[in-house]
Amino acid sequence: MATDIRHQPENGYHSEPTQPSPIENLNSRSLMRLPRSLSAVETSGFGLTGHANWFTIATAIQAAIGPSAIFVWLPGIIMGMMLNLQVKRIGEYFPDMAGGTPNYTARMLKNYPGLGSYAAIGYFLSWVATLPISAIVLTQLIKVNLNSLGFSCPETLLNITFTLLPFILTFSGTRALSILHAFFVLPTVGVLSVFSIYGLFWLAFSPNSPGFFPATWPEFTFIDWAKWFYFGTYIFYCCDSAASFVADSRNPTKTLQFLKISALGMLPVILGGAWVLMRLATAPGLKDDVFLNVLAACQVLWGPGVTTLVTFLVVASCLLSCATIVSNCPRMLYQLAVDGHISPTFAVVSRRGVFGFGLVFVLVLSLICLAWGNVPRLVAITNVGLVVCLMMFHLSLWLRRGRPEIRWPWWSLAFFVVDAVVLVVGGLAWGWQDFIIGLFFPIAILAVDAGMSRIAFAPFHPSWWIRLYRKSSKVKIPDFVAYQVVVLILLIVSAVAVGWIFGLKLYANSSVGLNLLVVVLLTVAFVGVAIACWTSLPQVVSMDEAREGAEQLFTIALDAIVVLDEKGVIRQTNPAAESVFGIDSTRLIGSHLNKLLPGLGVQPDRWLSRSEQNLKLPDGDPRILEVAISDRFSQDASLSNRDLQEYVAIVRDITDRKQAQKALQKANEELEIKVEERTSELTHTVEQLQNEIQERQRIEENLRAMQNQIVVQEKLASLGSLTAGIAHEIRNPLNFVNNFSEVSVELTEELFAELENQGERLEPETNEYIAELLTDLKGNLKKINQHGQRADKIVGNMLLHSRGQSGHWEATDINSLLVEYINLAYHGMRAKETAFNITIETDYDSDIGQVEVVPQDIGRVFLNIISNACYAAHKKQQEMGSGFSPILDVKTRNLDGRIEIRIRDNGPGITPEVLDKIFNPFFTTKPPAEGTGLGLSISHDVVVQQHRGELKVETEVGNYTEFIIILPKKIAEIKELRK
Repeated sequence: MATDIRHQPENGYHSEPTQPSPIENLNSRSLMRLPRSLSAVETSGFGLTGHANWFTIATAIQAAIGPSAIFVWLPGIIMGMMLNLQVKRIGEYFPDMAGGTPNYTARMLKNYPGLGSYAAIGYFLSWVATLPISAIVLTQLIKVNLNSLGFSCPETLLNITFTLLPFILTFSGTRALSILHAFFVLPTVGVLSVFSIYGLFWLAFSPNSPGFFPATWPEFTFIDWAKWFYFGTYIFYCCDSAASFVADSRNPTKTLQFLKISALGMLPVILGGAWVLMRLATAPGLKDDVFLNVLAACQVLWGPGVTTLVTFLVVASCLLSCATIVSNCPRMLYQLAVDGHISPTFAVVSRRGVFGFGLVFVLVLSLICLAWGNVPRLVAITNVGLVVCLMMFHLSLWLRRGRPEIRWPWWSLAFFVVDAVVLVVGGLAWGWQDFIIGLFFPIAILAVDAGMSRIAFAPFHPSWWIRLYRKSSKVKIPDFVAYQVVVLILLIVSAVAVGWIFGLKLYANSSVGLNLLVVVLLTVAFVGVAIACWTSLPQVVSMDEAREGAEQLFTIALDAIVVLDEKGVIRQTNPAAESVFGIDSTRLIGSHLNKLLPGLGVQPDRWLSRSEQNLKLPDGDPRILEVAISDRFSQDASLSNRDLQEYVAIVRDITDRKQAQKALQKANEELEIKVEERTSELTHTVEQLQNEIQERQRIEENLRAMQNQIVVQEKLASLGSLTAGIAHEIRNPLNFVNNFSEVSVELTEELFAELENQGERLEPETNEYIAELLTDLKGNLKKINQHGQRADKIVGNMLLHSRGQSGHWEATDINSLLVEYINLAYHGMRAKETAFNITIETDYDSDIGQVEVVPQDIGRVFLNIISNACYAAHKKQQEMGSGFSPILDVKTRNLDGRIEIRIRDNGPGITPEVLDKIFNPFFTTKPPAEGTGLGLSISHDVVVQQHRGELKVETEVGNYTEFIIILPKKIAEIKELRK
């Protein structure tokens, strides 16, 4: 078994580290957290639902097996009590989990997530089905009373109304529903407790008692036991509902502690009440009618005048059950979503604790169950998932045995076996078809959830609900108090009017009408609370948030804030006041502010709104405080309102600021002295700078000389590279010449041999053959001549480029010069890279004519730029492979007195960082030994300085680089340059 590592947080609860859920980030937002807004009394009220609702199940069990029902109730109650105590222990280890038992089951089965999801959804469905069942029970109660009065009952309308009623209240906020639930559950459980305890004493000691134990016991089989134990599972295990609200309880300790009280209360209230009901509701004809059974038992104890009380118990228990269901079911879905079992949309909750998507989902399922309307089948089907969840709960306890949060693991294993037997025997006893449907029902719900998350419908996704909850209310009520008083008056008048009208009509006909009046009044109470919550809760929440915000600002403020009465006595302080005044807050409260700051004066009404005061600490340096006094809260200075006058003083320690100001002033004075001193120093420094300038001029002259030397070295380096390339290129045509020379010799020898052998006896065919040989010889000799000329041209270009110093100005054909240097650069690149090949595209403007330039220097510019273009295109081809074709594009154009030369390659382009530096001396991006970084720098000087032209670059990273050379064409400009 893996080691279980836990830590103990500050609140005293244990927690177990878990893997981050898929919506961990979603749940970390403020809208996704459950607000801890419920008091212990409110959460405890939900834990009493089972105590208030047991008789709705007890009558059916009693009608079926009579006194033998005690053998169903006794083990069920014991198992339920132990479940409560176990859930209490687990809740201490998961204090931030909502949903209670089903979600604890899913969490403890985290190694089997599919099984945990199935079990929790099965538990959830059993609760959902109870809501329409309670609505149907209420409708049947009203129907019985209306039929006795001769009225027809609108069953469908009442069923829907009682189903929707708790949702109307729940959508206004959890807090309102919890308060209303606690208000009704306490008297309901109180009456049932009196009924159970008094009934047991009456059975034991009253002379009119039929006996504490029955005289005979009906036949009772194991199948009957399993069948009705399966039926009553909801009551046995539902008394742990308070655990579902631990996550939003302001005091989780008390909420969990109530589970122990709830467990102990199951014995006298549920078990004792069921026994009293079984012994006293024995009249024939009662069957399983809840109202008639409870009425018969109460009439034996308290006489015939208890009809209204019984009606209250039945109606209140059903409404309380509905309220618990609509509060608990969305929390089950919320926690399953937080733990990553179902869609994260179920985890979205508003600041008022409203689970919008979960409530809508529960409402839809409730209406589907209500439309089905078959109560026994609903119980039989949905109890399958409930019993399966309890089995998995007990199994997970046994699997985690040995951990501190687990109690009685072997008992849990025994309960797992009991639940398994009850599931199979009891579930099948209600019908195998319903049993199969019940097994697949949770799977269908999980499939629906998976399908919704994949549908592009906005309300199926969390973002829609988050935006909905984050929308601030646009309704601003200027006078909320008056508005709320009007609403309350209208609700009271409406309730009285409804009670009066129905009371007159119903009570005048018969005593049965009083039962209906109780139903109406309870329904009106629920509706009235719902209306009050819808109208007031948004404003109350806003005011509470504003109050919390103000309190937080008051607490975290860096400045001291003190609240004073009309005499200047401190009544309230924030934590910062202790550090500002150097006195504990308990000593500050009750002290006069003018005693601490005598400069304020005695009378608070004469204090300045803003002033600076000196504070002398007993054991410290004096402090300078800035004090801001607010206006009085009450503008009435009469004696009758004098007690309402208060002041708020904001005190800021500005000692450091004052000291800084003094230090700054002193620094300014010292600075002025230093400025005078520095002025004289600067005069001396200027003289030194002049000397340095002269020295720098001499250095620059030396640098120019060195630059000329570097230029010569660059030419020599280029000449060496070109010489090697040209030698390689000369070797190819010379080899061609040699090869063809040899062939020509062979052909000549063959000709002579043939002539000697044949002589005059040559046939015509031979003559033709000799003619062909002579023709081939002639052609070969022509090729030898062509390649010799080619070699001569290459050598000529090499000699042209390799001349020493800069040449003289002369009229030059730029187009021809470009042709020569393109050829020279191409063959120089081929010498270095044998695989080099490039497509050369040219577009020469024939109207350029002769241009006065220094041909050797301009040629060197062409050679540098064209060589760089070939290099860049070749490197890009090496990176991209055969799919890339290098292209060199050279164009010339006449620009009316100027000529433009554009040299473009389709290489990788130049980045902005490199583009700013390409004309700097010694800057190069080539690897060592491949470039000196002087080519473009020298080219820029030749074009701009020597020829008074322009050299520009256009580039796009990844696509191309284009150098643009613009040279002046006018002879006058050239002559001026010569001067």
